[in-house]
Amino acid sequence: MSARVVADENGIWTTESGVTHGFSWPEIAGAGVYVLEVPPNDERVLTVEIDHVSGEFLTITGDFDGFAEAIAAVAARMGCVTPNLAALTPADDVVQIRPAG
Repeated sequence: MSARVVADENGIWTTESGVTHGFSWPEIAGAGVYVLEVPPNDERVLTVEIDHVSGEFLTITGDFDGFAEAIAAVAARMGCVTPNLAALTPADDVVQIRPAG
């Protein structure tokens, strides 16, 4: 079974090995998207951290099914433009997705 992330009307949820974690929309303070370069082959790992209002966070990597759609949903919910995930590099700053206004 592969890891999956879903953004629905209630929030954003990950499922891995049959276990589901996530946050409801009112609990989400924002998100940060970035790219890691992982040795030894400098593998590009696209990553998002979903920030909870309590200070906790949920880390999701680009190999989760539904990753790009979930990022687009968070950006839309926050009133932001969806980041160009394909253009991000490890040298880029973290792309912040925060509520508009």
